[in-house]
Amino acid sequence: MSGDLEAAIKEANAALPNRKLNALIERTNLSADMKALLTDIAAITTKVAGKLISIGRKILTVVFDLLKLFPAITLGVIAALVITSIIAAIPLVGGVLAGALSSILLLLGIGKGALSDLSSPALNERIDNFVNSLSALKEV
Repeated sequence: MSGDLEAAIKEANAALPNRKLNALIERTNLSADMKALLTDIAAITTKVAGKLISIGRKILTVVFDLLKLFPAITLGVIAALVITSIIAAIPLVGGVLAGALSSILLLLGIGKGALSDLSSPALNERIDNFVNSLSALKEV
């Protein structure tokens, strides 16, 4: 087995343990169905070159790391949802306005948060490192 492949397998398996991922998932305010889906994703494994790889755990590890590193996008989404809820509470026209403006507010919240987070080169570096660490797996 080549050194690149071994390094990629080692990197793919260098993920948070199931116990820690489950604790992170349980601390979120997601619905029970969404938590179950994330737990199922964490359990996804594949076999490459005769070795078992915990790819689901690695993906969720990267996702939780990115959430910690780039909270402005998350804040933008939350702000958009709160504003939409306030608009929806307006009597008579709130429902219509909220329906019409929710997508726009969500896009603005994500956009503003993304601009704030993406001004840091750490996001691209983090994603590129993850993709590069697994690139040897696709050659098998």
